[in-house]
Amino acid sequence: MSIGFESLAGGILEVPTKESDDAKVKLGSRFHRLFGATLVSAIGTGMHAAALPLLALQSTSSPMALSFVVMAAEIPWVLVSLHAGVVVDRLDLRRVMVWADLGRFVVLVGLAVLILTAQVNLLWLVVAAFLLGVGQVFFDIAAQSAIPAFVSRDPRNLATANGRIVAADSNGEDFVGPPVGSALFGVWNFLPFAGNALSFAASGLLILSIRTDAKPKETSEGPRKSVRSDIVEGIRWLFGNRTLRALATVSCLGNVAATAQFAMLALLAKEVLGLPDFGFGLLLTATAVGATAGGLAAAAVSKRFGPGTVMLAGKAGVGVAILVLGLVANAWVAAAMMIVTGALMTAEKVVVSTLRQQIVPDELLGRVLSSSRLVVMSGGPVGAALGGVLATLFAVQISYVAAGVFLILVALVFYPVLNNRALASATDEPAG
Repeated sequence: MSIGFESLAGGILEVPTKESDDAKVKLGSRFHRLFGATLVSAIGTGMHAAALPLLALQSTSSPMALSFVVMAAEIPWVLVSLHAGVVVDRLDLRRVMVWADLGRFVVLVGLAVLILTAQVNLLWLVVAAFLLGVGQVFFDIAAQSAIPAFVSRDPRNLATANGRIVAADSNGEDFVGPPVGSALFGVWNFLPFAGNALSFAASGLLILSIRTDAKPKETSEGPRKSVRSDIVEGIRWLFGNRTLRALATVSCLGNVAATAQFAMLALLAKEVLGLPDFGFGLLLTATAVGATAGGLAAAAVSKRFGPGTVMLAGKAGVGVAILVLGLVANAWVAAAMMIVTGALMTAEKVVVSTLRQQIVPDELLGRVLSSSRLVVMSGGPVGAALGGVLATLFAVQISYVAAGVFLILVALVFYPVLNNRALASATDEPAG
């Protein structure tokens, strides 16, 4: 069942009225170009996410070599996200996104040339993965920061816009990009990287075509603050606001459980469910299908039940789904639980993004967003390690049972801070 884009009206913190029920959300051409650029860019990211490991395996069969390439793409979120937030807050958002796409285009053209001349090696692949990851950090933070400027801070517009952006990311990075990248790699290892370069060029051109009536960012007549001072200001704003602090913390804890789940998914699929490699890919596809549905429906569901309900019930629901994965050894049940997991996690992400955009002033949005992402991403390595330890000491199912119970407890613990009543006053809370 498809859900039309224009039918998804709804506000995160607004009490429904007949007038608001009947009103259609109109996001405008600027957002639609941003949406198109995000989708194209996400497809490119999904293509090289699949093709880079395959290219690495052509050079070496070492598992450690493969892990270096994967790690190089993730490390930028830890190393440069805070600085990216400062850049986003200081410069024109469109310019940041265009430069991010241009940088990734150059990297992929260089990599394509190395492939054609048979000069590619593991070092170049690690460097390329790292630079592509840096570009993704800058693009994603700038795109999220641009949404309020492009669609206004009306909660209905923000919820719908965030839902579409998350759906575009999920479709591109998880659903379309990887199989396209893998298929093109099978034809000729040069093709996915050449096509990937074109995708970033197209994304950059779409962003460049966006016109804005926003005023240039004001500069103080006094001396400009140092980068360190700007970073500290963003971190202080994040942890000084009770709601933002809770959102970052609960998202980090959720990432611990989610990463533990996905890190052990291949092992679960093979040893417990008895699925071939293709079946493991279908489980990932099921997650992407759920994420698409969750992203598109998030605005309407949030309006109907409230953001706190969506967030906390979603967190507990993901916990139940992961718990079932650990208790029921059936491939069809597993696929259904992956769809549920993708849908609920994506709906939560839309709610969190919308609340953050409503609370944080424009001039701080990039830094607070990057600080939040750093907190959230820090849960990933912890979850992967814990999942591996539990699976090694006991059984792979135990890691799922533990992660599921943990998420249910997280939802209960954070209920006093993130219920509908508490979030209703979140936009009036001053910074600490």
